[in-house]
Amino acid sequence: MPTGCVVLGSPASGLQQFYSMLSADKAREAARDLLCRAGAQGARVAVVYHADADGTSSAALVCFAVRALGGEVAPETPGKGDNVHGAAFGARVLATGAALAVVLDTGSRPGRLFTIPTLIVDHHRIDPAQAPEVEAFVSTLGDDPETSTSALTYELLAPVVEPLAPIAPRAWLAALGLLGDLGDGARRHPLVAAAARQHGLSALREAVALVNAAGRSAAHDAGVALEALLEAERPADLARGGGEAARRLRALKEEVSAATRRAIRVAPRVHGRWAVIQLDEPYRVHGPVASAWTRRLPDRIVLVANRGYMPGRVHFSVRSHLPLDLRAALTALLPDAGPDFAAGHDRATGGIVRAEVFDELLRRIRDEAARGAVA
Repeated sequence: MPTGCVVLGSPASGLQQFYSMLSADKAREAARDLLCRAGAQGARVAVVYHADADGTSSAALVCFAVRALGGEVAPETPGKGDNVHGAAFGARVLATGAALAVVLDTGSRPGRLFTIPTLIVDHHRIDPAQAPEVEAFVSTLGDDPETSTSALTYELLAPVVEPLAPIAPRAWLAALGLLGDLGDGARRHPLVAAAARQHGLSALREAVALVNAAGRSAAHDAGVALEALLEAERPADLARGGGEAARRLRALKEEVSAATRRAIRVAPRVHGRWAVIQLDEPYRVHGPVASAWTRRLPDRIVLVANRGYMPGRVHFSVRSHLPLDLRAALTALLPDAGPDFAAGHDRATGGIVRAEVFDELLRRIRDEAARGAVA
């Protein structure tokens, strides 16, 4: 057993231990125990991640840690328009032959995710009563909005990995996730402040943009971002490195930047407190466009819908500078739209729904505006 690993005893049968209901410290101990056991056995670990800067930098940290502990990694991220809860994706994870799944930054739902032992690390807000049934669940449970999955991941891994391989030089990966999710507000976080002193804030910001471009591309070429992070020694390697993955990232960023510039020119339609922009783009640019328009319309809730990302479905993002719980605002309009509706954070939410469901949402937004209602 590698130095620093915590041994809790042999897992029980069935769901083994329902660690998500334990204290934060016990949850971290359970998570470290799972990783150490996998490493000691040379087992394969499925590293499942959300394809943005936070999820991908978290995945890079876990890949480094699993290899340092003696295990193998099988990185997996859902395809374009899919999520980790789909049966097809679950079959993909099982097909890797992994003995453990580590799931990063994908949100969480009640119930069992995979049939193999599973560790979830996630910073999204969740009702503790709705925690997933997994062997270890490392989360703030919404108590600390000023963190990221990458920061939680780094704090989880450092005690067990550092005795085997220096992980501190890779702390900049945690900083990427913080900047990607929290923007410049993350500059106050100690991990970001330290990385900015060592590597420069502009290099970190550029790395965030490059990693995000992979998941936002029309091809959803998410794996190339993880490959580039695993090859990089420092954030500047993504912007200036000669590796094939870094070169591919730079090309994807140019494509996504062009699509974003095109989409930002689409004018919104204002309905009361809502400003609605409808796109027809194969690129996942609705989030950045929504953020850009909130700066122009600080007194509105900006909803950017993309009908062109996946046929038959509408992907949309909601942002605002108003002091509102945006998830609650959406849910009040359409209470029963499913688990992919009003997902994410209170101040940065959205959803994936069938086109007819989104059309009903638009109708209710217009009705609210006609009534002059304010939630």
